[in-house]
Amino acid sequence: MILQELNQIVQLLESEMPASLKNPANQKIEEGLKRELQRYFRALDQALDWGTLERIYYNNVKME
Repeated sequence: MILQELNQIVQLLESEMPASLKNPANQKIEEGLKRELQRYFRALDQALDWGTLERIYYNNVKME
């Protein structure tokens, strides 16, 4: 009984810590950041011509 109450108190305290991943506000920020990064890398993938990039790389990088 007391152990359960202590665990509940700890969970409440953890969820209110500024850097806690259990904080609902931080979870919203994390989801937004994930979506933004997915959009960025999707756009980057579409913008780059990988065949041309490979040719440029092999023409300009010296292998030892």
